[in-house]
Amino acid sequence: MRNSEFENDHHNMLEDEVMPENSAPSTDLAHAVILQLHSSFEAFGVVCDYLSRIEPFSRYEVGHFSTIIRHQVRGGHHLIAMRGQVVVGYAGWLLTTTEIGDLWQQNLGKLTPVADHLSNAAALTVVTSLEKRVIARLIRGARTLNPNKRVYFKRQYEGDDQSARKASVKNMSSDSPRTEQS
Repeated sequence: MRNSEFENDHHNMLEDEVMPENSAPSTDLAHAVILQLHSSFEAFGVVCDYLSRIEPFSRYEVGHFSTIIRHQVRGGHHLIAMRGQVVVGYAGWLLTTTEIGDLWQQNLGKLTPVADHLSNAAALTVVTSLEKRVIARLIRGARTLNPNKRVYFKRQYEGDDQSARKASVKNMSSDSPRTEQS
């Protein structure tokens, strides 16, 4: 499959976040393109293939984890980073409420999804790349796709015995100040 066919048929670009205004998608292999795949078996396979090669995801049981990924891809609650035809990062989230998110962040409750129209928060559940810059762009893209929602995440790194960094960020309009909690 040629890259142009993939770009034209299988994703939506986050133009404001990925590229400067009035520019075409980069063909420079040093530049990762952030995109969202259309819901399909192919998209699900691309994401699962990528995650199956990355620690710690490669050790997860297929059943439960693939269900999470399937819901993320089906609901449009994901982004991937690609360099050419190579996936170099993934971010997936679920929509929830601030009440559920607060309890989850404090390890006092289970993270559960709610219908899109009932959500006022998003929880990033899978974010991975070997490149810190790509991770930052994936998180920024997830925030862009979830305007006016609190975005929750817990950062844990492979082999890191320290406690997870927990945070939530309330997405505001561009003229409002941002707030962060840890």
